[in-house]
Amino acid sequence: MEKRQILFIVISLAFLLFWDYFYVRKQNVQNKSFNQITSKQNRVEQRENINVTKTVEVPVNSITVKTFDTDLYHIVIAKENGFFKRVDLKKFKKTLNSLQPIDILREGKIDSFDIIEVDGKNHRVIYTNMEFKELPTEIQVNFYGTVEDIEIVKTLTLSKNEYGGNVRYYVRNNNGNRVINLTKVMSLAGTVFDTSVEANPQPAVFYNSSFDMPSERSLKKGYLRENVLFAGYAEKYFAVFLVDDNKNLKVESKLEGDKSEIKIRIMQANLSPNSMIEREIKYYAGPKEEKALKKINDKLVASIDYGWFHFISKPLLLIMNFFNKFTHNYGISIILLTILIKIVFFPLSHKSYKSMKELQKLQPKMEELRKKFANDREALNREMMLLYRRHGVNPVSGCLPILVQIPFFIALYQALMHAIELRHAPFFGWIKDLSNYDPYYITPILMGLTMLIQQILTPSSGDPTQKKMMYILPVVFTFMFLKFPSGLVLYWLVNNVFSILQQVYTLKTQKA
Repeated sequence: MEKRQILFIVISLAFLLFWDYFYVRKQNVQNKSFNQITSKQNRVEQRENINVTKTVEVPVNSITVKTFDTDLYHIVIAKENGFFKRVDLKKFKKTLNSLQPIDILREGKIDSFDIIEVDGKNHRVIYTNMEFKELPTEIQVNFYGTVEDIEIVKTLTLSKNEYGGNVRYYVRNNNGNRVINLTKVMSLAGTVFDTSVEANPQPAVFYNSSFDMPSERSLKKGYLRENVLFAGYAEKYFAVFLVDDNKNLKVESKLEGDKSEIKIRIMQANLSPNSMIEREIKYYAGPKEEKALKKINDKLVASIDYGWFHFISKPLLLIMNFFNKFTHNYGISIILLTILIKIVFFPLSHKSYKSMKELQKLQPKMEELRKKFANDREALNREMMLLYRRHGVNPVSGCLPILVQIPFFIALYQALMHAIELRHAPFFGWIKDLSNYDPYYITPILMGLTMLIQQILTPSSGDPTQKKMMYILPVVFTFMFLKFPSGLVLYWLVNNVFSILQQVYTLKTQKA
């Protein structure tokens, strides 16, 4: 029995240490007249009586930029690139002690631009003009560019109250004499690959009903996926994705040095003379919050790493958020959630402690049998089973309640590790950020002490080697938890305290 407990704890320890390392998760062509599209846009503008104003061009390192503000964003758009240069999220601070909003492009770590392949030759699209108009619920930004005989109009919409919008392309073949084979690609390029920091956007792809963040090794070899729903860059709490509800994206990515680039194919077609095609996709640029992600596409939620037991993690997170509506303190909410879990599993844990106590009483008789049948393993097992029956003890009953709780422990671990709600969320006193480690290591040390008390109270065999190992584990866990998020350490600490109280209660009721 004792060996099974040790095995469970060792497996849990190994799982916690290596989880994050090993678990890191032709479209329809419409030939239209280009003039039809532009004249339609003009009619809409006249009907809404909205003026389209050309941006004031302000060169910054040879890039012309324009800033826009919405309820959620402060955005800088680069005219030449036709996409974002900077995306500040107003509701999220850059650091705990900073008033500056966070830029999820990480001050240039993620760059973006359009590429068009014309008859097998790649060209980077440089947009030469930019216009914008403001509507009641969104801002529309138009970009105009030309590559050889191809004319491109790109429309980017900025929602005023949602994280995300649409990207629409109009591409026309101005050559009246030949068919042009073209491929339109948007490139997103990141400049780092360091999994140890939050500010580390990594390539991310959703295809074949699963979310994938390819490893550094895979990217060095070259990464290719087709029929992709969404792709882009993601980190622990934030993400930038291009989304196609029809799963027509093709993604190529490769890591060279410290630079990873994702090329997302948006369209591919043979364009007849003086004809055009239209293509629209979505984008998401914001926090990895379920509610915000689902507004663009339900599958975007897969980018939140809830782990194997996501079906448990999500309800636990919902309960924690429910408590927070009343407590307005995520630390207290974690404590209440821990108490709720302990109440639910109280009968199982109580049964486990009672079973271990009964097994401890049988240790002298079990030791006698081991000596008596030292050379006959089969006879020893048979006599052990008879001993258990005579005293009404089931050796498995002590382990089974613990095994049942493992999925809940892992699920809560994942939820607390990746919940953006805990980012910069204060508790009390010195703990200012539940998503970061305790700066004075007070909670990990208290956690280790409570774990040691648990080991002292837990019934054990007379094997001195096993006893020593059980006393070493609290020390190992303490050092491991020193850099864990304080919200997770708080959960474990409170769990230990209530486990101790339950053990004391069980011992008293058995004596009575």
